[in-house]
Amino acid sequence: MRRLRSFLACCAFAASTGPALAQSAATGWGVPQLMQEMAQVHSATASFTERRTAPVLNAPLLSQGTLTYAAPDYMRKTTATPVPEDFVLDHGRITMTGGADGATHHFALTDDPRIGGLVEGIRATLAGDLPALEHYYTLSLGGDAADWQLHLQPRNPALQHFVQSIVICGQQDRISSIDTLSHDGSESLMSLNTEAINDAP
Repeated sequence: MRRLRSFLACCAFAASTGPALAQSAATGWGVPQLMQEMAQVHSATASFTERRTAPVLNAPLLSQGTLTYAAPDYMRKTTATPVPEDFVLDHGRITMTGGADGATHHFALTDDPRIGGLVEGIRATLAGDLPALEHYYTLSLGGDAADWQLHLQPRNPALQHFVQSIVICGQQDRISSIDTLSHDGSESLMSLNTEAINDAP
């Protein structure tokens, strides 16, 4: 499950009436506008660096690799170091290959509501699918189009127990970081190389 959580953090939105969102709406920038921006991206790639911490770890775990997205429901995270891993979401199914055991695992999003909620949160954000986000999360949006911060709070109690919050930061239609905090104190901070994010030909 820790491997899956890491994958979901990289790939990472319920309308909100909080101050941050109200301020953004007053300037003509809000969740609907952000979703419209994201929906214009049909495919993209980026390099990433991920820093994971947990109460049971003596030091942070660092990993690097490449992310790929193709609208509306394909995501792939390929980790090159320190241990080769490959995570793929394709039409509602996840395939996990490599890692410590070197095995391949297949399962559907519907096999676990927590998995489905996490994946839909990330997939829907990338796809600009606001209805799906509103089904799983309550959102608050800060900043403006040039520098925004999207805060996700799970609605479902099972998902709330699994993930405390997700904060996604970006500029225009590009995501620069994804910070996922779990209730056990674990945290995954994914930084994306925005210079490497481009629409694929």
